Amino acid sequence: MRFQASEVFLANQEAWLSAPPGLTEMRGVIVDFSDSGAKLRAFAVIELIDGQTIVVPVEKLTLV
Repeated sequence: MRFQASEVFLANQEAWLSAPPGLTEMRGVIVDFSDSGAKLRAFAVIELIDGQTIVVPVEKLTLV
């Protein structure tokens, strides 16, 4: 999956602040989904190459 760094909903704050400046596009693998109220699978839990786990709205993801 590919997505813009600005679309990240939840992340480890400390690790996210140490991300390289100018990082705009990221890639990872969906490992789980999360619901939002009555909307099923609204968010994807994504594991990045470096092992970080983040949450991104499904509608913001691009298949690569």
